[in-house]
Amino acid sequence: MFYKYLILLILIIPIYTIDIELTILISANQRECFHEILPAGKTIEIEYEVLAGGDIDINYWFYSPTNRVLQSDFKKRDGHQTLKLEETGEYRFCFDNSLSRFHQKQVYFSLRIVDEHGNSEVDHVTEPWMKDVDRDDLGDLQSKIEHFKDTFQRIWDNMESAQRYQRVFNNYEVHDRVIAENNFERVNFWSMVHLFLMIAVSIIQVVTIRSLFESKSAYGKFLRGKK
Repeated sequence: MFYKYLILLILIIPIYTIDIELTILISANQRECFHEILPAGKTIEIEYEVLAGGDIDINYWFYSPTNRVLQSDFKKRDGHQTLKLEETGEYRFCFDNSLSRFHQKQVYFSLRIVDEHGNSEVDHVTEPWMKDVDRDDLGDLQSKIEHFKDTFQRIWDNMESAQRYQRVFNNYEVHDRVIAENNFERVNFWSMVHLFLMIAVSIIQVVTIRSLFESKSAYGKFLRGKK
């Protein structure tokens, strides 16, 4: 019986939503734009975060179909925006790495349609054949279907929230790992520089002391002030 209700529920609720996630590389001195056709009246949530590269910052622009700037950030590590769309058409999301001449940037970017509560929007559309069925004819079946719909919707929302938290924590982990690896490389580099300087100074000290006691050493004569 449960499977009959489940199949009927799937027929009743086709799902339409947009949930896009990208992790992209922006080369040094380059600008990358991404396009998405979106309908008017929908509310979208945009997030981006620079995970690695250079000073961990980037320029960002969000353009409407009429080329109007809806949001712009300069030299930001991350950004978040929730906006209700007023136009239907092709929107542009642009990242500009002209700040960096040598370093590429790794950027996480997400776009999704949300409802007034910030959850991914799901359009509940009743199949045409259901409209011809009198509500009283369904009887207890109608209340069971509504119960299943509400239960599945709550499960969907909770799973989606858990997934988004996991992605956020994963971004933090990637960012922290990149910082740790960069610090490790810096420590190794300057350790080698200091080691080289210590060896060079030690050699110079040994040569200098020995030359002071060698009468034929030109360097020793120079140090002693003799010609």
